Amino acid sequence: MPETIVLTVGVTVAGGPKIALNRTIEVDAYDKINVSVPDGAGGLEVELQPGGSGQVGFLLVSSSRYGDDLTYKVNAGTTDHVLDQPHLLTGTGAVAMLSDAPSKLSFDNALGDDAQIQLLIGRDATP
Repeated sequence: MPETIVLTVGVTVAGGPKIALNRTIEVDAYDKINVSVPDGAGGLEVELQPGGSGQVGFLLVSSSRYGDDLTYKVNAGTTDHVLDQPHLLTGTGAVAMLSDAPSKLSFDNALGDDAQIQLLIGRDATP
């Protein structure tokens, strides 16, 4: 029986448009991960999920603190992704912008304070 992730997003531009998104995303499994990334950490690895290409269809990376000095890399990649706001990727096409098969994130923190990272992953367990 699939799990259901309900996504509700409201975007309002002062004096401009208002856009509301309501999506229901069905996944076979989800993982919720909470991890502390201490100030000064470099390459702190967080395992995301087992599996192969195209299995992750939902990824949320949020933090208690944001800024240019909080970054992560995907798998063994060399590209720093700056966590200056929450990162929300829905659909396998969006997740594939990071990697077809994201299995770990490696965090670096030079914010001056610890960051509490929350990850929510939705995936297909039966590809």
